[in-house]
Parts: sequence; C-alpha cells; structure tokens
Amino acid sequence: MDAAAVETLSADFDVHYDPALADAQQTIPGLLDDVAALIVRNRTEVTAALLDAAPSLQCVGRLGVGLDNIDVAACRERGIAVYPATGANTRSVAEYVVGNAMLLLRGSGFANAAMLAGEWPRASLGQGEESAGKVLGLVGFGAIARETAALARAVGFSVIAFDPHVAADDPAWQTVRPVDWPGLLAESDVLSLHVPLLESTRHQINADALAAMRPGAILINAA
Repeated sequence: MDAAAVETLSADFDVHYDPALADAQQTIPGLLDDVAALIVRNRTEVTAALLDAAPSLQCVGRLGVGLDNIDVAACRERGIAVYPATGANTRSVAEYVVGNAMLLLRGSGFANAAMLAGEWPRASLGQGEESAGKVLGLVGFGAIARETAALARAVGFSVIAFDPHVAADDPAWQTVRPVDWPGLLAESDVLSLHVPLLESTRHQINADALAAMRPGAILINAA
C-alpha cells in the first residue's frame, strides 16, 4: 500500500499497517476484535471464519479489482460492505499490457539478459517485430480491456475481443472487433487476459487453448 495512502488514513483513523501479515495469515484473526475496516490485497483470504473473528467489521477494501480471495457472500450475510478499487488501476494495467506486448515482440528483454551475461546480441535484435499490423486479442472486454485496446490501437495493433457478456450492439465494439473463442485464439498475435477468476474462467487457458493459438503468439495474464 502506498505510504501516502497510509499516512492519509492515519490522520483520521487508528491504522495497523503490516505488509508481513500476508505471510502470517494465522495471526490476522487475533487483530480484528475491534476493527471497523479491513484492507487487503490478493494474498489475504477473507473467509467466513476470519469475518467471525471481526464482530465490529463494517467494510472490506480490496487493493485491486478481483474478489476471488474474499467471500463476498459471507460479507453480505453479515452486512459487511466490500469495496474493490474499481478504476484505480485501469491505466496502469493497460500500460503494462501494451508495454510488455511491444517488449516481447521486439525481443529486447531477452537481449538485455544476454547482455548481462556478457554477450552482444545485435543479430537477434534485428529479428524483432513491430506492433503495427499485429493483432491484440482480449479475453474479456471490461473497463481495463477497453483502455488497453485504446492504447494498443494508438501504436498500430488491430484489436479483437471475446466477451459473451457484452451485448453485440454495445458502442464499445465500434473500434474493436468481437470474435468467438476459437477465432480469438486463432487470430491473436498477442493474447491478453482480462477476466475474473470464476468457475467459468478457471483453466480457460488450458492445453487445448494453447494448442489453438498461433505459433509464436504471446500470452499476457493481466487478470
């Protein structure tokens, strides 16, 4: 958690901030007796048992957007609000995806490792590829994927996406072409994941999916 955010919270609340708790989760229940708010990242499991140890808890904040580590139903049963950081990391994730896609296409990251090993990989650098004309495929087409699409198009990618939950007449499809799952795997030079962890998405990228991807395609997990 950013130091400035901790400082801001500490100005109005009694804050116990300890990043090491993520690796010592068995100690967390003993700290929750009079806690009104709990803020976690993705490694802390907020279970029904943990909630039972926090009789004063009113809300759970998630530093991120995925909620698979939080028992949302148990929170709802106890009247505890859950607040993901929706929108806060949209641009950050989009830049991460596009930046890494370009880096991997060019191969410069691998060249950097070779240089650190004392080599001069000039020839291999000449085999890199440009983003112009490449196809970026998005698994899921929510807010982060849409921001990713906008950045990717600005550097020459054409963008396709698979999301059965976005209506065919949604205006978001004006600049991105919707495709089915087999089409996404077959066409994408770069495939980026932007879906929550649900039973329907667990193992979505399995051996069959990998085999259906284009030879040499790049897979980025931004989920």
